[in-house]
Amino acid sequence: MHALRSKKVWAVATVGLAVIGTWAAVAFGSPGFGFHATNLVTGTSVKGGHINSDRVKFQTKDQTDVRVQRIIFDPGSYSGWHHHPGIVIATVLSGSVTFTNSDCSSETYGPGRPAGSVFTEGGDDPGQASSVTGAEVYATFVAPHAVPPVFRIEDDAQTC
Repeated sequence: MHALRSKKVWAVATVGLAVIGTWAAVAFGSPGFGFHATNLVTGTSVKGGHINSDRVKFQTKDQTDVRVQRIIFDPGSYSGWHHHPGIVIATVLSGSVTFTNSDCSSETYGPGRPAGSVFTEGGDDPGQASSVTGAEVYATFVAPHAVPPVFRIEDDAQTC
């Protein structure tokens, strides 16, 4: 009887620690939960570049590092609060992703969504991507050249 009670206490304590750990990760910032990024290719430009074609303009003034990632969001996952040097162009292949800005405004992206399936990130303000249902995303990062390359900077959690 005493052994059974001890097992129950340990089980309750373990669950309690897991809940506190999850709360702390969300409250104090973390690299995310259920967010799996795979680097497909990374390269460095030799010099800046400029192209203006068909009402689309792209310009870099110096060397850049470019990376393409495949990102899988598990259901109920989030990226953690972060920002990117340079710019990111993300395309949601399947599912939906909600991007929340530091001012707590948010928009949901995915195939057939009113906002479309493409979103961009850039600047020093933190943001966080999340998915209730799960999603597959392909992202292209264009960042100022650095050794080693820097494509993501972790930020403190925002209170939204």
